[in-house]
Amino acid sequence: MPLKAAKRLFRRSVSADRSAASGALVTSDRGAAEAVRLSWVWTTDRHPDANLGDALSAVVVSVMSGLRIEPAAFDQPRERLAAVGTIGHAQQGARVHLWGTGFDLNRGPSGALSPYAVPPETELVVHAVRGRQTATGLRALGLDVPDVFGDPVWFLPRIFPFPDLEKRFELGVIVHISELDEATAAATVKAQLARYAIPPELADDITIINTYTDATMEGFERKVREIAACRRILSTSLHGLVIAETYNIPCAWFSTGRGEAAALPFDGPQPIDHRMIDFYGGADRETVLSYLQPLMEPTDWADAIGFIDRNWKGLTYTGEALFKAFPLRKAVKFKDSVWTRPPDILESNRY
Repeated sequence: MPLKAAKRLFRRSVSADRSAASGALVTSDRGAAEAVRLSWVWTTDRHPDANLGDALSAVVVSVMSGLRIEPAAFDQPRERLAAVGTIGHAQQGARVHLWGTGFDLNRGPSGALSPYAVPPETELVVHAVRGRQTATGLRALGLDVPDVFGDPVWFLPRIFPFPDLEKRFELGVIVHISELDEATAAATVKAQLARYAIPPELADDITIINTYTDATMEGFERKVREIAACRRILSTSLHGLVIAETYNIPCAWFSTGRGEAAALPFDGPQPIDHRMIDFYGGADRETVLSYLQPLMEPTDWADAIGFIDRNWKGLTYTGEALFKAFPLRKAVKFKDSVWTRPPDILESNRY
């Protein structure tokens, strides 16, 4: 083989090794990478406000790759990447690269309740999944799943660092979007949900946090700052917990069950949201710290705060294996505590 041809082959091989998901890239006529085709739940004209957890998928992938994001529908017949969210089971119709993705293993692409099976004309390439529950389910279907776990939102402090942030609230209570009276950033909690009532004397100490936000980088940073300004977090939302854990904020899952607050075992009698089991299992935990409070009964906020203070322990998870498994060329380094945010690229993304 001529030397020049051998060098070209070597360069192509190195390129392929460095970018396992290169087929998910949008390239120029000259072959330069311009964007990443990414599946997530983005905003629409009807719903212009972004749900923070969903939108952070585009933020993290854009920062890590240094590329803009091209939204890709869950059934788009083109190779793509899926990252943050419980969206793996909804993907179909192409080769889909999974990086930190979760699955509802009791649903198919339509959302109907049925045991998950890989849809026809779909190839799932697993680089990392959110947790061990997802990995076990996919392996049972014959998929090759590496022992690499984590939610990409874990890298948020490198994107939005708040080194000198003043703590404004004793407790932040993050509600799930299903508990809001509408799907907007201005929404409030449904009036009938008594557990979220805050007495006037605690109004300066406890804040209710809605995860909908303006679909801009400024809006995302403002919402993350609101969470980070709390000394403790109670969250019904998975990503409320992920954000709290990665910013080292004491936190607990705000279960709607009835019973004694505790570190609930995954296989115990008290039901636990499968998303929480998946995330914490991927972080080498076997329990979910849970404060149980029925929706229609007022919360003893002092008791909730005391429970978190007595029982929360930070995760030892680092995210390094998840970082290494990112299937595109990286524009950032794991060793750096703060990552460069390319403003032109990030502001051009649709969230």
